[in-house]
Amino acid sequence: MVGHLSVRRLALWLGACAALAWGAAGQAQPVAPELLKPENRTISNSKQFTIFGGTKKERGDLARRAEELKTGLLRELQMADEWQVPILIILTPADGIRLRQAPVFVKMFDAEDAGRKVQVDVAPGVLGDQAAVNAGLLRAILLERAVRKQTFEGGRFVEPPSWIAAAMGAALGRGDAAEDARVYSALLEGRGMPRFDRFLAQNPEGLRGQAREIHAAQSLALYQSLVESAGGRRKVVENLTLAEPAKDAMERFGQTWPDLATDPAKLARVWALGVARLASPQRVEFFSGAETASKLSSLLRQLTGGDEGPEPGQVLIEMARTPEGRFRLDAAAADLRRLGFRSHPLYGALVEEYRAMIEDLARKRRRNFSAKYAEAEDLRMALDARSGEITEFLNWYQANGADEVPVVLSTRQLRVPERLPGRNDSISRFLDAIEQRGW
Repeated sequence: MVGHLSVRRLALWLGACAALAWGAAGQAQPVAPELLKPENRTISNSKQFTIFGGTKKERGDLARRAEELKTGLLRELQMADEWQVPILIILTPADGIRLRQAPVFVKMFDAEDAGRKVQVDVAPGVLGDQAAVNAGLLRAILLERAVRKQTFEGGRFVEPPSWIAAAMGAALGRGDAAEDARVYSALLEGRGMPRFDRFLAQNPEGLRGQAREIHAAQSLALYQSLVESAGGRRKVVENLTLAEPAKDAMERFGQTWPDLATDPAKLARVWALGVARLASPQRVEFFSGAETASKLSSLLRQLTGGDEGPEPGQVLIEMARTPEGRFRLDAAAADLRRLGFRSHPLYGALVEEYRAMIEDLARKRRRNFSAKYAEAEDLRMALDARSGEITEFLNWYQANGADEVPVVLSTRQLRVPERLPGRNDSISRFLDAIEQRGW
């Protein structure tokens, strides 16, 4: 096994470290001498994990859990088990915890001749919090992978992206499918996705409860959407194992996905679609035509103030002249994006058209806005009328009863003219314009 370390050499190394505090590469907790005794340590099957302290049962459970997490991680990222750095898991005694130390404390340090080591300090009482322990173990495994190509300059290194660690935790810890779908459905109905640079800079270790659950869901959605792109999983591993990763999280993301980093609008769409896919169409109810029309009308009325007063297009243009107004327009565009995920197919293209117009207006792109908005309003009125007619017909058809055996026409009975006459109504013109734009 690559990086195999004999038990004797490991014990000697830890004994030397027991009297010292390690330097800039990570202020790890010194190991108590009694933990170095053979009866107080357990080595995992792959020999990468060595657990010190606690009871024999606790050490055995941690060894199995660490191996299971590593196996799942390697399978998810499609990597071989070629570990190079041992991971030391310390079940710290109650009197060995530093003030304000994290319950699961992960650090890496360079022990010169003994090589690099990853240490995980687990506080007493944390073993019952499986999510916290799993998160620490996953972070340690990812850290071992991330720093292989890095050079320790002054004992410092760049840790793996927090969103990858959170995504792996969510991917390996998936539970009931309906419960998972509930979380992503809540994201669709919530305030929308956060600013991407703030999301990348967020430290999940400081989050608790629902906030941590939402961050994990957003991380997994980002991971899944990137994996589905060309060379996706390979690029995720590439970003994780960069030889010279940028310290800034956004710059590091741009080292692997420059096209997304420089196009926030495209990135937001990819990310939001990842959430929509994880919400699962089988568990997210789509709106009917009447519901979509009602919600769309309500969103637009909240912006323009209703039918009375100035022309709605001019109201929105004036709104875009102030920072507060542009903030409202951005919020409305996000609401329209969420509505588009669940809108009736008859309204899908129109909702997207409104979203694009209002988003452009929030970015001070006002050219021909009034004319485009008026055209979209005419089309919305026509769709509302057509949707009402369809609903009435279906209600009549259901009330009068349908034939139990449908009439099947053979292809010989159907004669399609070589060239159909063109249509010139507003809906057809709108669909033709979309087709010409390549949508």
